[in-house]
Amino acid sequence: MLAVVLASGCLMTSDEGDKLRYDISHLSKRMETIETQTNDQMARLRKVLDEATALLGRNSADLGTKVARDESDIAALTGKLEEAKYLLDELQKRLATLDQTQQKTAQEQQKIIERVAPSMPEDKEALWKESQTRLAGGMREDARRFLRSFIQRFPSDPRASQAQLQVGQSFAQEFKYGLAVAEYLAVMSRFSRSPEVPEAMWQLGEAYVAMKYCTDAKAIFLDLSKRYPKSPRAAQVKERLRDIQKIARNKDLCTS
Repeated sequence: MLAVVLASGCLMTSDEGDKLRYDISHLSKRMETIETQTNDQMARLRKVLDEATALLGRNSADLGTKVARDESDIAALTGKLEEAKYLLDELQKRLATLDQTQQKTAQEQQKIIERVAPSMPEDKEALWKESQTRLAGGMREDARRFLRSFIQRFPSDPRASQAQLQVGQSFAQEFKYGLAVAEYLAVMSRFSRSPEVPEAMWQLGEAYVAMKYCTDAKAIFLDLSKRYPKSPRAAQVKERLRDIQKIARNKDLCTS
């Protein structure tokens, strides 16, 4: 059956109309499918974008926190480095000061050596004279250097025993009685036949008194009077013993 359709001045058969309606229906369904798929994809895309936005927000916050923490750590490390630099500078200054002090000390020691050593005469008489000059001038340490050099180089000289006695007396003048005792005993043992022995014994007794060894002092004074009854010191022994007897009971003056 033929049907006449007026459309834009054109005639269409019924079969062509059915086909057109089919195509339009099919195209509509396809468009609906595409629209549905598009909507689903748009929904998924929004979800992905939302998740990405949230993740970016969290990462930004975490990044900000990490950056702040790193900045704090860097500041603390910078402070420690500054402190270490300060301490290093101070240490270098102290080392420089110590080095200067050591150099100064070495120079002073060298001056002492240069002052003493070159002036040590080789001649016996000159050496003795220099020792006596320093002793008289109160330069006891220097004097002892010269006196000991004299004793070592000229032990057979009659003045060697006197030099030994003078070394002991110089220590006693400095209240170093223990050192003085050793020198007096050296006179008595090393120069036992010298005329300085009675004086050495007297000075030894006096050193014992100063050290509060009153019993030892009395023994030395008694031995002095027996061995050298004609010496000038022997005449002083009795009086000295009486003095010791007076202080013997005082524990502040005599401990033995």
